[in-house]
Amino acid sequence: MKKYLFMLVALLTMSTAAFAQKGVTGFGVNGAYDDLNGQFGIGVKLQYGFINQLRGEVSGDFFFKKNDLSLVDVNGNLHFVVPVVDKFNVYPLAGLNIAFFNHDIPTRLGVNLGGGLEYFITDTVKIGGEAKYIVSDNGYSRFGANIGVTFLF
Repeated sequence: MKKYLFMLVALLTMSTAAFAQKGVTGFGVNGAYDDLNGQFGIGVKLQYGFINQLRGEVSGDFFFKKNDLSLVDVNGNLHFVVPVVDKFNVYPLAGLNIAFFNHDIPTRLGVNLGGGLEYFITDTVKIGGEAKYIVSDNGYSRFGANIGVTFLF
């Protein structure tokens, strides 16, 4: 029994090490969608692996004006990266959101809750997508999604 337990722990450790994020930095670009006004946009993100499987991300999305409303989102999220199979990860995310609107809508602070997935094309390039619900006050809670590419260095 101890032998099998040791083998299981060794296999899990090896598979986890293949997806370790500690010290890895990534820069990405993405397309984005926000359902508050049905807006599409573009964004950038910067990721950093703090410890194995835990990474921080700072991102910004600019949404194109629609119905005379423009939006810029700035996010700070934490991802808990879980390897599923070779080159494929999923992650839940949680973080903060600051939304800057034009017109009469004041700046809104919100909480991000969601998840994402990513696939490594090479050791330094991955594609992925994520969806999140942004909990905010006064009827400004909304759903957001993005898809893009990230380069690791």
